[in-house]
Amino acid sequence: MLIRKLSMLSLLIIIVMGFSVTTAQEQQTVFRFATLQGSFIDNVNTLLVEQFNELHPDIEVQVEYLPNGDISIPLTAQAAAGTLPDVTFIADLFVVPFAQAGISIDMQPYAEADPDFELSDVYENMLALSEVEGEGLYMIPSSYDVVTMYYNKTMFEEAGAPLPTAESTWQDVIDSCVMIRENLGNYCITANGTGIGDQAKWWAQYVPWIVGYGGQIISDDGTTVMLSSPETLAGLQAYTDMWTVSDIGQPFDFDAGGNCFLVGQCAIYLHIPAIMQAVRALDPQPFEWDVEQIPTLPEGKFTGMGTYGFTITADAQDPQLAWDFIKGLLSPEMQTEITLQYSGMPLLRSLRENPEIVALEGPPDNIDAFIANGANGITPPYFPGDCGSLYAGRINQEINDAFDAVIIGGSSVEEAFTIANDNIQGCLDG
Repeated sequence: MLIRKLSMLSLLIIIVMGFSVTTAQEQQTVFRFATLQGSFIDNVNTLLVEQFNELHPDIEVQVEYLPNGDISIPLTAQAAAGTLPDVTFIADLFVVPFAQAGISIDMQPYAEADPDFELSDVYENMLALSEVEGEGLYMIPSSYDVVTMYYNKTMFEEAGAPLPTAESTWQDVIDSCVMIRENLGNYCITANGTGIGDQAKWWAQYVPWIVGYGGQIISDDGTTVMLSSPETLAGLQAYTDMWTVSDIGQPFDFDAGGNCFLVGQCAIYLHIPAIMQAVRALDPQPFEWDVEQIPTLPEGKFTGMGTYGFTITADAQDPQLAWDFIKGLLSPEMQTEITLQYSGMPLLRSLRENPEIVALEGPPDNIDAFIANGANGITPPYFPGDCGSLYAGRINQEINDAFDAVIIGGSSVEEAFTIANDNIQGCLDG
């Protein structure tokens, strides 16, 4: 029912706008583009604006930067006031709630009406992140974003520790990290991103451990929280043991003077391909580094997979003009350029053997690990209702508090995550 209503609304919008596209384009002199800023996205923002300026040189693109954190807060307020930008940044976990809240529209009618736009070349697992109930197109994704292991090759070698390989288990990597800790005094697992412990508490880093031990956070029907199930607790125990037992995880209160991996204080950084640009920007390169597929857990290889992208909003002055802005993101030319700038990996299967990409100068030398790792990707579980998500709101806060209780406060995994489980369940039950 939801997808039917959303699709009918989108069709109505495109029909109505079809009668006034010329008038709207004549009237619109400023195009509003809301996005984030940072090394992972700045190049993509620039490419989008440049290609739009070539198509519409008389229209000024007004870039509006969203705050870091929960982007749904300002966008929901703008939606209520009818002042949303023409196009906005979106991430996979916001696709469903933004559609439900009337922030985004289904772009499938525009895609189908555009003879120059093709979706069949996009990897299905990434395109699925743009759908609501398996249908529609509510996000144009940007990159094949699978969380992959960046590692400091110099640190491993100086410690006499075996380097990660595609066949490594997590226990193999932990054993190497213990050698690094004992022989060099450095940590392995980068825990702090822009905030205290936020990297360690990122769903894409810890949920794979839950799945890798046979657990899950919420039942398939979305009604029962499963943070206190034996399998989930086993995965969380093994994950947090890297801080509380092996002492290889960056302590949440350890200030490395910057990102622990980038400043050479941590040996491993689990992140998406766009981080290549930040590591390569270190000049001179302070250490040798490369990337590798995620190591194996008892139930197999699992890693977080998702992507950010962009969507046309419900308040776009001219949705067809907004489509012109957004559609180029999936063109072979822009996908190639994003990769050549080390800002992501191509979403198009046809670019897998592109000579320019295959011959891309390292580091990383093992750049194909990003694509190969896609087979191990899992997406974030979705929580119904108004309790939040793994990114924001009550659910995020309860899980963060549980990690803090274990890693900082010394609580047991069972105690901390049972409390989180019961609090989240109470919220869902309303």
